[in-house]
Amino acid sequence: MKQRDGSLLIFIAAVMWSFGGLAAKILTWNAFSIACVRGLIAFVVILIYRGKMRVSFSKSTILSAISLTLTTTLFMLANKLTTSANAIVLQYSAPVFILLFSFIFQKYTPSRKDVIAVTLTLFGISLFFIERLQTGYWLGDFIGLLSGVSFAGVFFANKLPNANPVDASLLGNLFSIFLLPFLFFDKNFLTFSAINWTVILLMGTLQLGVPYILFSLGIKKTSAVKSSIIATIEPILNPIWVFLAIGEIPGILSLFGGSIVLLTIVIYNITKTKENYKINGEPA
Repeated sequence: MKQRDGSLLIFIAAVMWSFGGLAAKILTWNAFSIACVRGLIAFVVILIYRGKMRVSFSKSTILSAISLTLTTTLFMLANKLTTSANAIVLQYSAPVFILLFSFIFQKYTPSRKDVIAVTLTLFGISLFFIERLQTGYWLGDFIGLLSGVSFAGVFFANKLPNANPVDASLLGNLFSIFLLPFLFFDKNFLTFSAINWTVILLMGTLQLGVPYILFSLGIKKTSAVKSSIIATIEPILNPIWVFLAIGEIPGILSLFGGSIVLLTIVIYNITKTKENYKINGEPA
């Protein structure tokens, strides 16, 4: 497989992921029901692809899996309480929290670039809350920010000794089974709807399960820099689909803040990956 083929797989995966916000808006189920059923369907898809259930139960893999389950649940909850644009951009603030975890648990000393990236990202995030405080709807943005923290936990745990990202992804979706009790408190879930079940089946297969497989295949043949840039298509397209379908428009401050966050994260990822290549000789 040529490198451009790997890039195409990552591009397709990012586009498929980007429909998560729209699907969450269409579904009348609560966020916990969506996260539960979507995760279990994705688990089946990934399991069929792998052809085996044997996984590593190391502490780092379990931590990554739990973080993944939290990320999915919090992201769905944020989508129900704020705009899709706010929810996805706040989730992509994860690199800031990865730096924070590294500083606290691994005694990492931040560089000047790290400090600048954190400062700009936090400034962009603050614009979200300034705008939402004016309307009184700040809870959704706060939960979206928590999804960024848990998302950072996924990446941080996957860098720890004995981590297995593939196993963590499988377990992370399986852990959605712990959300099953919430289904019985969701009146919309208990009432059959062809639209809801069609959307959730598409989410579990084409929006989560299949894209993960494509990404795992594409990342093996694509440089880290290119992968990080291509993956940024998700938070850009996510609010576009929602706007085109239901007309949801984030506020001016949120748009400005989101642009700052995304641009900062992309530039930061590129520079850090190139630095890693120069130091360790790893492909950039």
